[in-house]
Amino acid sequence: MKHILILIFLLALSCGNNNVAEKFDKEKWKNGTQIERGNMATDLMESKILIGKTKPEIIEQLGVPKDSSKTIYHYLVDFGYMTPFHLDIIFNMDGINVKEVNLNH
Repeated sequence: MKHILILIFLLALSCGNNNVAEKFDKEKWKNGTQIERGNMATDLMESKILIGKTKPEIIEQLGVPKDSSKTIYHYLVDFGYMTPFHLDIIFNMDGINVKEVNLNH
């Protein structure tokens, strides 16, 4: 019985998500999977390194967004759950500089 419980525990661990928080890396972001991007998304929000950047600077750092408007760029990220998330880069009213970075689903 003890061996069965250990086996169930190990199987449960192996079925977990791939969410491993990590620092933002421009090349890994541009070339990585949505899950790798998800692992860096929290750092992008918490570090505030994108605040004040212009649209060309954001594209240079993160690449072309999946979807965009005058005031929001959306980048698809994944945390290994069933619902995809968007890292939203929100620009000020004139659409020039980043004022906020959020995660939404």
